Amino acid sequence: MTKPSSQTPGNAKRKAVGIDLGTTFSALCHVDENGRTQIIPNAESERITPSVILFDGSTAVVGSAAKQNAVAEPEKIVDFVKREMGKSKAEFSREFGGKFWSAEELSALILRKLKQDGEKFLGAPITDAVITVPAYFSDVERSATMHAGQLAGFEVLQILNEPTAAALAYGIDQHSGNETVFVFDLGGGTFDVTIMKIAEHHIQMLGSNGDHRLGGKDWDDVIVNWVSEEFDRQFNENPLLDLHSYQDLYNRALTAKIQLSSRNSATVVHSYAGHSLKLELTREEFEHRCRHLLEKAKSICEIAMAEAGLEWNHIDRVLLTGGMTRMPSVREMIRKMSGRPIAEDISPDEAVAMGAALQATLVLLEREDDSGERNISAQTRGKLSSAEGTLVKVTNITTHTLGVVLWDDQQVEEYVFPMLKKSTPIPAEVKNSFGTAKANMKNVLVRVVEGESTVPAECTPLGLCNVELPPFLPKGSPVELTYRYDENQVLEVRVDAFGKQSVVKISRNLGLNETEMETATADLMRICVE
Repeated sequence: MTKPSSQTPGNAKRKAVGIDLGTTFSALCHVDENGRTQIIPNAESERITPSVILFDGSTAVVGSAAKQNAVAEPEKIVDFVKREMGKSKAEFSREFGGKFWSAEELSALILRKLKQDGEKFLGAPITDAVITVPAYFSDVERSATMHAGQLAGFEVLQILNEPTAAALAYGIDQHSGNETVFVFDLGGGTFDVTIMKIAEHHIQMLGSNGDHRLGGKDWDDVIVNWVSEEFDRQFNENPLLDLHSYQDLYNRALTAKIQLSSRNSATVVHSYAGHSLKLELTREEFEHRCRHLLEKAKSICEIAMAEAGLEWNHIDRVLLTGGMTRMPSVREMIRKMSGRPIAEDISPDEAVAMGAALQATLVLLEREDDSGERNISAQTRGKLSSAEGTLVKVTNITTHTLGVVLWDDQQVEEYVFPMLKKSTPIPAEVKNSFGTAKANMKNVLVRVVEGESTVPAECTPLGLCNVELPPFLPKGSPVELTYRYDENQVLEVRVDAFGKQSVVKISRNLGLNETEMETATADLMRICVE
């Protein structure tokens, strides 16, 4: 959880940034004294940093240097870690130097790199951050991202949806009237679509859908698999069996994909086991091989529109974010499907970080209003306020249904009761009363799940709350259950029974528990990040 504002009175000497923690690239942004967003370059003078880590003894090299060494030392490389967020160490970890690194810890190394480079550029400490995640990230994945930020030394002001951040950047800097914007966010490893209403300094999320395991890597893999199949057919050798060969082929596939965004053909050359293969790939053939990926993205767009109860003629503009939206086939699909104009005046690589920086500044401005202090410039406040002085308001919605597992009246079959339904504006709080399943129950086991199905096995378990009850209660004795969902889309459960109230923190299946967080913090202090 984030620290309450009472622990950080005022904003004196505080500096907040926005971070787009991406699958393939990450970006850092701040709002300057004039209220303008500014992307902060890394130590290598790059505006975006590859989300790649190279372990070299007690040093973790993050960024382009790590990416460039991926072929030479693939066993020391970690990439695409964002796809593993929220998994326990038993489900995912990487071993380096005798230590098993969780997804949170690995992400924290990337965030530390951004923090260090940002502080060097600004010449001042960075204390606070808003970190973005895919809108379709689950509660577990959001909590893991918050942990990563805390391990990196930030006070995490908020976990913000990536499409919401992009819409905020567009709404503040580009908006000239009321608009309904369809945000199509296709990055290196995740895909989100979100419908946003921008009106009178209020940005409201209307609907969302996505797949956080669909992204540019899947297009890369199409080329990798095609080349490997041809290699196997011609030479009876599989180049994917060797880690060095795979990394080299992946890099060549990525280069070919990028070339095909501006050229009609690309050449892929790969050598392995004493053999060399040269293949020509046309844009037409590549698009044909990837058509199933585009169809999947298109279906997700249509589902999001249907869930929001909107037709395409209700959309004023399409906002594209994520590097994959540079592909001609992606843009053509969007144009044909929507028939709406595309906003071309905002960087797909930088929009999310820019919006996160704006949201971070809005949080600090709200704290100023609470404390009565004024440390942020009047120009910045004016940029983020209406003519009446009201700060820009951002309203997100729940992207998944949050339910509780109950027994039916005959106590034969379990089912999921939806407590907080998908697309509910947040922060949100909902209460419901339930009866005990039988007489003389000593405790109530509250099973919290996430998903759209009424079948427990088809939903994602979030955690358990085991609540003791007074003795000798009859069947059907009332128990009140409250779900409170905050701005970070992190859940808290409260149980009220017979005059007693218990606030229970969900014991989520996170990669790190509280003790492990303390250990991880100490471990991270001993490693040098470059």
